[in-house]
Amino acid sequence: MDIEKISKLLRKCEVFSELSDKEIRSIAKLCNIEKFNVGDSIYSQGGVGKKLYVLAEGEVTLERTIDIGDQRKAKIPVFTFRATPSRRLMGGWFALLGEQHRHMCTAICYTTTTLVSVECSKLRDYIAKNLEIKTKILEKLILLLRDRIDSSYKAMETL
Repeated sequence: MDIEKISKLLRKCEVFSELSDKEIRSIAKLCNIEKFNVGDSIYSQGGVGKKLYVLAEGEVTLERTIDIGDQRKAKIPVFTFRATPSRRLMGGWFALLGEQHRHMCTAICYTTTTLVSVECSKLRDYIAKNLEIKTKILEKLILLLRDRIDSSYKAMETL
């Protein structure tokens, strides 16, 4: 595990962007690098989320399976994450709240993909002991959620 590489990736993620270098490095020590191949599923709709993911490289599409009647199902692409200069928080953030939550979509790799992952229980325990870090992360998370809800509303208006 390369702490410097993970630290640089976390720095580019909106949720961690306000943390100091020391704070970022302390969180990077809790993280791992995970690699996935084309077609791999990172997590599945209905599965319990246990990790927070930050996209480092690649492309991942979130798909939601819905019932369309007569016991038929359809897979609907909801969002595609692509590697950009600012890294995206890809999933698992809800586990930071300390409550069990199920994934609303399936995350499927459409290219070879690299993620930074951290077990939410470890991150939650760490930030619970560091109120300043917790405040910074939760404030950024609220802003992120606001922006994603706003994007969803705008998408619905175009239907």
